[in-house]
Amino acid sequence: MSRRTLDDTLTCITRLDKASSPAQIADVVIDVARPFGFSHVLAGIIPVPGMSAEQQISNVVLHRWPKAWSERYFTQGYLFDDPTIQRVNTSTEPFLWSELEPSYRNTPAPTRVMGEAREFNLGCGFTVPMITLDGQAAGFSLASERADVPPKVRRQLQLIAMHAFARALAQKYNPAPVNLTPREMDILQWMAEGKSDWEIGVILKVSEHFVDKIARQLRAKLNATNRTQTVATALRHNLIR
Repeated sequence: MSRRTLDDTLTCITRLDKASSPAQIADVVIDVARPFGFSHVLAGIIPVPGMSAEQQISNVVLHRWPKAWSERYFTQGYLFDDPTIQRVNTSTEPFLWSELEPSYRNTPAPTRVMGEAREFNLGCGFTVPMITLDGQAAGFSLASERADVPPKVRRQLQLIAMHAFARALAQKYNPAPVNLTPREMDILQWMAEGKSDWEIGVILKVSEHFVDKIARQLRAKLNATNRTQTVATALRHNLIR
């Protein structure tokens, strides 16, 4: 690593240390990766088979990915057919997505996943596999339509990815406390079970309108935009299990 590269890396690490939220961490990462052509970042602990879409989403610690693709990816269970995830589970060496193509060329499911990713301008990617202190596989991916990652840059991006992931992970699992009322907790738990507002109202003997009101309060408290994100955020805060 050259002196200039080392200085740039240390500057980036300093910025990451000052970032106070996952969104700010993602901003720093993209600033550093943009000169190489990358415009998106996604990082998280790799879910295990059987996890629901909400549980998969709750494992994400950095998310600057096309929203429509994320929704399709998690709701359709693409994660378990994704060749990049398969590589993360079996190797700790960083890799370009293009390097995986020979391994899945004649296999329909991973070919479909990678092909559909290109529809969202995610045809070129670089992934850094990691292992958490408790032994879980994790991955950090940069992606865009086109990118150029010279061999000498890989280690720089790997170091930045590992530090950014550690910072985001610490913030995710040490979030500011969220105080919920007993009624909010009841409704949140049934939301996590997949019940509709009407069904929750019947169970708790309250009106559907009341359930909708509480659900809106939960979205506000958890800084969520929809029902799925509300449940995922609650999982991250250990409010439900």
